Amino acid sequence: MPNSLPGFLQSARSTMQMNRRGARPLIVSFGISNMCMGYKIKFILLLSSLFLSAIAVRAQLSSSETTKIQFAPTRIPDGVTWSSSVSLTDVGLFSEQLPRNISAEVWVQSQPISAGMSWRPPTSATIRLDVEAGAEDFTYLHAYFRYSCDRVHWSTWYNLSPVKAPNGIAGSAYEGSLSIPRMAREAYDAKMQKWRKTNPTWSSDEHELCVWIARQDRDFFSHEFPFIGYVQVRIEGETRGLRLESMAIRVSSTVSGLTSLNRSTSLSKGRSRPTTGEKWFFDVKEIGR
Repeated sequence: MPNSLPGFLQSARSTMQMNRRGARPLIVSFGISNMCMGYKIKFILLLSSLFLSAIAVRAQLSSSETTKIQFAPTRIPDGVTWSSSVSLTDVGLFSEQLPRNISAEVWVQSQPISAGMSWRPPTSATIRLDVEAGAEDFTYLHAYFRYSCDRVHWSTWYNLSPVKAPNGIAGSAYEGSLSIPRMAREAYDAKMQKWRKTNPTWSSDEHELCVWIARQDRDFFSHEFPFIGYVQVRIEGETRGLRLESMAIRVSSTVSGLTSLNRSTSLSKGRSRPTTGEKWFFDVKEIGR
C-alpha cells in the first residue's frame, strides 16, 4: 500500500506485517473492506436522504388566490353580468324595495377566473364565495359554480353550500369542492402521451399540450373536462329589495410539482415560454388566429 494511506489503513498494514506468520490477513483485509464499505454506504444513504427530502419539498405546489368584484362604476371586471331586476349605482347593485306581495328574481354571475398555473391546471379545487350585501327586505340567495378547460365550454353548475348563518344576506359565505376522477381524464391523458412523442420543448407544459390538442380537434374540450382551468360563480334568488356591494371568490388548489426537464434551456434560465409564470390563460377561441 502507498504511504499516503489513511491512518487506520496504515495501522492495519503494520498489523498484517508483524503477524505475517500465523496471522489471518484475510480477516483483517475483510474488516478493512467492511469498514470502507460502511462509510460509503452511510455517505450514499445520507445523500439519498437529502435528495429525497428535496423532492418531497417540491412534490406539491399549493395555490390560494382571491378575486374581489367591487360593484361600482368603472370598477367591475369584464365578463361580470347580472339580472335586469338590479341596477348599478355608486353604492353597488341595487334593487328598489317592492310591495310585500311582490318579489323579483335576481342573479349575478362572475367573470371566468383562472384556477391555476399556466403550465399545470389543477384537477381538484375548493371554491369559497363571500358576499357583502344588505337586504332592503326579504331576500334569499343560492350560490353555484362551474368550471371550464378552454374558457368557452363549461361544465354543469355545482352547489356552493352556506358556511355561516347569514344575516339577511349580509356577510353570507358559501363553499364547495370539486375533484375530477381519473376516468374523466382518460382521453386527455391519451392525447398527452401522443403529444410527448412529438418531442415538445417541455413535456410538462399543459398549455402547449392544449394548444396542440385544439389544433387537431377544436371541439375536444366541448365534451371533455379533464381539469379545472377556470371557475365561474353565480348567485340566484328572490328579493323585495337588495343592495349588493361586493363578492370575493377564493380558489384553492394543490398540484404535483414534479416536472420533466426543459430540453431547450437549463433550469437556471427558466422555461422557454415567457408566459410560463402566468395564470391559466388557454382560450380555444384564440387558436388559429
